[in-house]
Amino acid sequence: MKAEYTLKHRIARAFVLLAIVLAGFYLLASYVAVEVIESQVIGGRMERIADTLIGRQLRHEPAEPPPDMRFYVNENIPRELLGKPRGLHELVINRQPVQALIKVEGSERFAVVQELDEFEHTEFVIYSALAIGFISSMLLAVVLGYGTARRMVAPLTTLAEAVGNGQPAPLPSLAAMDEIGVLARALTRRTDELQRFLERERLFAGDVSHELRTPLTIMLGAAELLEVQLEDRPKQQEIARRLQRVARDTAERVSALLWLSRAPEKLGMPAVMLGPLIRQEIERYQSLLDGKPVTCRFEEQAQVSLRARPELAAIAVGNLVRNACQHTEQGEVLVALQPDAIVISDTGPGLPDQVVARLFERFVHGGAESAHGNGMGLSIVKRVADHLGWTIRYERAPEGGSRFVLKLPPAQQS
Repeated sequence: MKAEYTLKHRIARAFVLLAIVLAGFYLLASYVAVEVIESQVIGGRMERIADTLIGRQLRHEPAEPPPDMRFYVNENIPRELLGKPRGLHELVINRQPVQALIKVEGSERFAVVQELDEFEHTEFVIYSALAIGFISSMLLAVVLGYGTARRMVAPLTTLAEAVGNGQPAPLPSLAAMDEIGVLARALTRRTDELQRFLERERLFAGDVSHELRTPLTIMLGAAELLEVQLEDRPKQQEIARRLQRVARDTAERVSALLWLSRAPEKLGMPAVMLGPLIRQEIERYQSLLDGKPVTCRFEEQAQVSLRARPELAAIAVGNLVRNACQHTEQGEVLVALQPDAIVISDTGPGLPDQVVARLFERFVHGGAESAHGNGMGLSIVKRVADHLGWTIRYERAPEGGSRFVLKLPPAQQS
């Protein structure tokens, strides 16, 4: 996960954004206050002093302005102020920032000029302090934001690590009364439900395997005995051999399903040569092509050995070979063993788009007209592939029909 998308960074960014908004608001308010002070206080003082000086001038009395002001009458007014309308003006006279008040009484024109050096310095100090305060607020917001976010997210991170590590002990924050506690308790309940479900599934698979082994063993023994007793009747003896093969195959499938119910890391993974295993599965389902103009061909492009339960690998390959044989009415079924994949292709009718979208779900048939199976085969293949660390995908064959690709993990190939 990218750092900018983590909850901690989102909380910190929200904290900083809030600080920017608040600090910006107070900065704007301070700027407006300074401008109001300049306009109201300084302007008001100049108005009062100007009225006093003009009154003395009209009464022909001495008009002495304060030390920081200058008073001009008629032709003495600086040329920079000539033509200026009545009221306050900010300008520069002789490279000196000043504020001037122009007033007219009858035919006479007056000007009071206030030097702004001291005020400009004070204004600079105020604005500098505001800028430093704004930057300091941002830095403080970043520190507090990330610190607060870290403290807020720490319980959630601890909970996520405990769940991710499969911690068997009670999850942290179970007793907390906040949202983290609610989440921890919900996860605990959900985990307990899943564990009970998985345990029931494991026990069910074990019970089914155990219960079926005994009748399958009896069937296998009966088929072997029947084969011996029918030595003088070859046709009936072939039926007995077929029953024997079916019973043996069923026993192997039951054992394989038992392996499938266990966690992959708990299984012993012997080295398996895929070539002989694929040939065995092709031979197993060769009878499905009897009476049809279809050939089943095996291309071993490479000798591949990998670590896997042979029973599970046989289920994955066997189901795909059986489906191809069942749904191909003419042409060819080709099983190709490549260095990194097993490819089963056929020249059957292919699959409609609406089926392809849900192909590996349970109870999904190859089409409405399909009369073979119950829609479980491909879902079992998908489950076996996931169990072994393989991947499976469906493709449309260029010559028509279907192509299934079992991709083998490179780390397992030998």
